[in-house]
Amino acid sequence: MYEGAFRILRALGDGRSLAQDEIVHAAGEASSVVREVIERYPKWFEDDERRFRCSERGLAALARELVARSAGDAGAESWRAAYEAMAAERPTPKRALDQVYVTTDTAVRRAELLLEAGEHQRGLVFLGDDDLTSAAVQLAGAGRKVTAVDTDEEMLRILSRHAEEHGWEQDTVHHDLRQPTPKSMLGRYGAVFTDPPYAIEGFRLFVSRAAEMLKPDGRLYICFGQSRRASERGLQKQRVLGEAGFLVEAVFEDFNHYQGAEAIGSRSALWRCRVTPETKPLVRGEVEGPLYTSRPPNT
Repeated sequence: MYEGAFRILRALGDGRSLAQDEIVHAAGEASSVVREVIERYPKWFEDDERRFRCSERGLAALARELVARSAGDAGAESWRAAYEAMAAERPTPKRALDQVYVTTDTAVRRAELLLEAGEHQRGLVFLGDDDLTSAAVQLAGAGRKVTAVDTDEEMLRILSRHAEEHGWEQDTVHHDLRQPTPKSMLGRYGAVFTDPPYAIEGFRLFVSRAAEMLKPDGRLYICFGQSRRASERGLQKQRVLGEAGFLVEAVFEDFNHYQGAEAIGSRSALWRCRVTPETKPLVRGEVEGPLYTSRPPNT
């Protein structure tokens, strides 16, 4: 469900009757969003002299969404061991692809955050998934199809095998993001999650591909960090997000913990960004040249 609609229904879910300006305060959504949702979903609301309450259909829609968003609330203990066993099947990280695996606790946090936000309901794609975060989301109870895009065929085989064993609805797409985005993936997803290459060229490319894949109300979840002695590298990446037209909604400091990545203290932040009317890819078409930290000589 569209996040604005969910927050408005939740504000009215206790049977209250509110004017539009009161809904703004109760839901934390702009007045323009409140008007848009009421106009887009008229059967969800009852209008009594411009005071609104949830209709029976609205309450039913809210109940369905609350059930869907609580899919992972049983806790991670029931599936943590399954994730660890699956993660143990991965080969040694490929440094040429900037692979550094996250800890199990980080995979759990990622899955819980994405489920709580309902991103699995709106179409969720992972750009690069050596951490098998898409599998963590499925193990946590997504119950919906998610997509993992990666150039590493070994990772995709692990995901595909376990998707078949568990009966998950999951797409695994072998695709090098240096190639143009497939037409079938343009503007299709409500959320993109990525832990992109550390090099600025790779970061810029992954952000651009995300911009192409996201819906007009989509969100980008992107991980990056830097050492205290190289803060300018973090600033470069903040600028890329701004240039691509993404609005930063939240920054979760030290969210990701790595089994390596000592150059950035083995931790990075998770940034949640929202698509705006100014969102655009900074890189289009086919791309050549280095994307990763490991580079040939003289590049």
